[in-house]
Amino acid sequence: MNWYEERLRQELYKINGFLIEEICNISTYEEQVSEKVLFILLQWACYGQNESGILFGWDQIAKIPKKWLQEHLLTVVKNDFEYTDDWNYRRLLELVSKQVPELTEDVLLINSDTYNPDLLEVIEDFR
Repeated sequence: MNWYEERLRQELYKINGFLIEEICNISTYEEQVSEKVLFILLQWACYGQNESGILFGWDQIAKIPKKWLQEHLLTVVKNDFEYTDDWNYRRLLELVSKQVPELTEDVLLINSDTYNPDLLEVIEDFR
């Protein structure tokens, strides 16, 4: 087991004993637990600077049932995600455009009222 898998395993376990092996069953957990898990996975996939950690986060999110991800991603992003940071936002859009492309436009709309030139550049790159 590599360092990032061990670290993510520990982070997830802090959420009511959630096991990394249960990501594919995330839809069977209470919304409060499952959305916290998704937020942690989004942090891994979007906030980090280490490519291995980012890709590991992507791989874990890919295990989530697509229907559940479609139903909960925007809620988690709007409530908890730091989408006003251009690095995070770009990583989020990369992830969404690959794994749930039908949500790309909705994610672009999250920052539609921004005047931040860095965020506007990200939005332009994904239009």
